[in-house]
Amino acid sequence: MCEQLAQISEAEQSLHEMVDRLQQCADINVPDAYHAVMRTTEHLFWLEQELMETYDFPSRQIHLEQHARVLRGLHCAHSAVLRGSAEHGRHAGGKLLLDWLAVHRDTMDAVLTIWVSYCESGLVERKSRPQMPTVNAH
Repeated sequence: MCEQLAQISEAEQSLHEMVDRLQQCADINVPDAYHAVMRTTEHLFWLEQELMETYDFPSRQIHLEQHARVLRGLHCAHSAVLRGSAEHGRHAGGKLLLDWLAVHRDTMDAVLTIWVSYCESGLVERKSRPQMPTVNAH
């Protein structure tokens, strides 16, 4: 496994830990815990973006659009959290985020991981136009 994939795995584990803290903290601490979930999610998505750029991932734009939608939702919910809605923060930064992440990991991230493994094993040869890879059938 490439080092970047290992970093992504660590960041995802950290996100799960932040979500657990959000779910278990006192209501008064929800804004700080929610903010930690947002920061950790942003970091995870940044790591994925770096990986996609490193390997010229052809579906990068679609993948990044999904990340942007999730971040928008988290930021919108953040205003409710700052107004005192602990329940809203726990729901958006907990169940909704983790449910989305599970589907995203099993679909979009799985394709990215396969792409990286193809690149690392030499099955994909990048031509002068990185968005138009050639797949070598061995």
